[in-house]
Amino acid sequence: MKKTVPFLFFILSVFLFISCQKSIIFDKTVSFPNNNWAFENKAITFETPLKSSEKPHAIVIELDIIGTPNVDMFYTYITMISPQGAKTIKTVLFNFLNPQEPYIKGNAPNEKIYRMMVYPKKYFSETGTYTFIVDQYSNKADNYGIRSLRMYIEKGEKGK
Repeated sequence: MKKTVPFLFFILSVFLFISCQKSIIFDKTVSFPNNNWAFENKAITFETPLKSSEKPHAIVIELDIIGTPNVDMFYTYITMISPQGAKTIKTVLFNFLNPQEPYIKGNAPNEKIYRMMVYPKKYFSETGTYTFIVDQYSNKADNYGIRSLRMYIEKGEKGK
């Protein structure tokens, strides 16, 4: 009996870990050299095959910031292109001056991860490859302090 309890605990832990991971159906991070999302690379493209859905999904982007960015406000345009070519464009603004702007403390000193819900409740009407383009339109200068851009899609409706 004593040997069975740790084994059952291990099996339950593995099951919970796997079931929690299944809610994220797409997750990709693009890191920027020298912590600089350079203007020459302003458009970052993500592609993923998705199935049509009757249940909502949340689409989220995150900016991993180190130190103080050289811009106060960072505009991004997210273009979603369906397998048939239909486009949806949404503007997302990261306001680094606003102390109320939600962020998560990162692992490194002076690291902040800003998370924005692009679509809290998105349905995919077609099965096929979807393309997501994240364009930065903050200014024409380099954007030092931005370590990476992460985009993920999670099953289920999320709060805004």
